Amino acid sequence: MELRIDLLLNHLRSDPAKILRAIDEDPLLIRREISGLVLANASKLLFTPLEQHQLYAKGIIYQREPYRLVSLPLIKIYNLGEKEFQHRDLSELAQQSSAKIRFVEKLDGTMIQRFVHGDRVWFSTRGMLEGLDSRLGVQDEDAPEKLSQFDYLATARQLAGKYYPILLEPQFERLSLIFELIHPEARIITDYKGREDLVLLAIFDPHNHRYWPLDRVREFGHHYGLSLAPLLAPPGEGLEAQITHLMQSLQGTDQEGAVIQLENDREVLYRVKVKSPDYLKLFRLMVRCSYRATSEMLAAFDEVPSWTEFEKYLQSQGSDAVPEEFLGEYRKYYEQYVIRVNECQQIANEVLAKTLELKKGLESFSDAREKRKDFARRVATEKYKPLYFSAYDGRLTWQRVRELLD
Repeated sequence: MELRIDLLLNHLRSDPAKILRAIDEDPLLIRREISGLVLANASKLLFTPLEQHQLYAKGIIYQREPYRLVSLPLIKIYNLGEKEFQHRDLSELAQQSSAKIRFVEKLDGTMIQRFVHGDRVWFSTRGMLEGLDSRLGVQDEDAPEKLSQFDYLATARQLAGKYYPILLEPQFERLSLIFELIHPEARIITDYKGREDLVLLAIFDPHNHRYWPLDRVREFGHHYGLSLAPLLAPPGEGLEAQITHLMQSLQGTDQEGAVIQLENDREVLYRVKVKSPDYLKLFRLMVRCSYRATSEMLAAFDEVPSWTEFEKYLQSQGSDAVPEEFLGEYRKYYEQYVIRVNECQQIANEVLAKTLELKKGLESFSDAREKRKDFARRVATEKYKPLYFSAYDGRLTWQRVRELLD
């Protein structure tokens, strides 16, 4: 499978209909359509690309009948070492192609694509296009559970209007502008101290099928007053030494890492990611920090503990399992759980009270079976019918209510 960006884009330029049709018919990809625009992205069934056309399907925008490319965000970027591509291979490729190796800070946000089509400006994430029904899915499938309801597209448009109004004008119609959205309410791991921004990462030219080299992207960004991802210059003789120094500089921080970009003066040839081990550890812990995991821990208690008691329990797991920085997230899930428990307890109380009233009308029955049948008739139209039988048998608890509702 070809991984070089310039060669992949040459294939897309040479036979767009073939590649776009393969994307359009692939059962492992999801497609969402509005106003004649189709967005394609990997489904949950596709953990990593298996075929070459899937490398493009990371938020690609195209049209059908005839197939035509409209906009392309970043093609799949692998981590260094994946696909057996090591730093030695990158160095050799740079020498063979007389290209430069550039380091760019890997920002810990969400990719936003901005393009012009039909005389209007569009924003999209990898999985969602403006105007689509939000019930079709989350806007960023890669984001943690806590961000599943965050409206990245509305936020991107709001930030553009607030800081970069030119992005809301139908200009740059021949370009796909690729940003990273950073927002305090959409924090993943890295703490940007309340910063909200759209940071320009890359520019794709759909007509020439090229990603601009960094110097050209930065010249464009400076000219229009856009935020840019910081360039990095780790010291060292050779790429391996530079990467080692970079990883050492990131130790003890929450920064994600860097994107290493191979480019010439005309276009980008290759991109690969290197991620800090500390970041990866924090990210794995963040994935485990979910409402489901929290509720499972709380359900193991005989009674719902106070937050102080639960906090002590979390701290007893050790900082490797529950870093102090995550206690705030666990408290949010704890409070959601308590609200849910109170709702369930209220329903249980209401059902119990009504069951007691109904039982008073059954005192004339001497046969237990007939008594139960008449009770069933009386609750046949009740909203929580199964709960009434639990109450009738003296087994109704808020846990039983939660089982039914959840």
